Amino acid sequence: MNVETFVTDKAGLNKFYEAIMAGHETYAPVEKFGKFDFNRVSRIGECNPESPISKTQSIKPLFFPRSAKVMKYVATSAGTEVSEVDEDPLAGKRVILGAKHCDARALQVLDKVYNWDYIDTDYQKRRENTIIISTRCDKADTHCFCTSLDYDVENLDALDVLVVNGADGKIYLQSRTEKGAEFLQTDVTRHASRVTKEIAAPDLKKQYDSFSGTFRLKMDYKEVNAKLSRIFDTPEFENVSGNCVSCNTCAFVCPTCHCFKISDEKVKDTGVRYKSYDSCNNGYFTLMAGGHNPRPVKYRRWRQRAMHKFVYYKERFGENLCVGCGKCTIACPVNISIFEVVNQVAIGQ
Repeated sequence: MNVETFVTDKAGLNKFYEAIMAGHETYAPVEKFGKFDFNRVSRIGECNPESPISKTQSIKPLFFPRSAKVMKYVATSAGTEVSEVDEDPLAGKRVILGAKHCDARALQVLDKVYNWDYIDTDYQKRRENTIIISTRCDKADTHCFCTSLDYDVENLDALDVLVVNGADGKIYLQSRTEKGAEFLQTDVTRHASRVTKEIAAPDLKKQYDSFSGTFRLKMDYKEVNAKLSRIFDTPEFENVSGNCVSCNTCAFVCPTCHCFKISDEKVKDTGVRYKSYDSCNNGYFTLMAGGHNPRPVKYRRWRQRAMHKFVYYKERFGENLCVGCGKCTIACPVNISIFEVVNQVAIGQ
């Protein structure tokens, strides 16, 4: 791949962002009540592409919406007539600024299931039409452990354009995909100077080494994968799930969780079918029509969550269903950490 690399400064970076917003449909972190969510923006003053990872929601809803219309229908005594929903507002060509690299990586993980036995064409179109621009973190947050998992954070290709804060006020823009390289060849980089990959490499390496040295949490994911796969019946899952209140917040903020439910809203003869977030931690998630529920107690649901993250998905698709972002721990009202759960259950045996 042809790697495009540019160098600029803080003022030039803001002009880079402004040029993008002027010419493209753009989404970026927007603050509301102390949290940042990705919304449509048109000016740099409306957003903060450098929002803190601990307060920033995932970009997942831009590809897998929290709730979306699947179809409309009219059901009468004469039969049922099904029609398409309105045009997908997330399917147009767009740019995402300020995506965290763990969120970008999460999309690569989701790609596996969305291209499995059924190809979700809505998801695919959103992926194809999106350019992801991500600033590499300068420091790990308290609950981050991305560098402990099965992907190369330093050379990540899940994002299209990487932004790195280098030494002496320098800021680097580097393509990580062909789509990113083509994007950087447009006039959005008119306030930056082109440099070779080799010239930028030492500064990029120094920044990454500094960043990777700030992690408090470290995991041997291969050991976790191996041990969890052998201890399905361990009573330790009851201990680690004891405080869980089954609110499902962990799944809703997780960038890789993809469970959903289908529901209908009908008024008289006209109805709309929705696809909305759900969670395997939900007590009704596995409830069958006959009334049987194979996971009636929460420790079994927490076991399913942990095993899916670090065993089942790995066995089927070759990678963990976790990117180490720590969002679930930060959002959990009773401070349950997926990192501590799998380590206590697997390593503590």
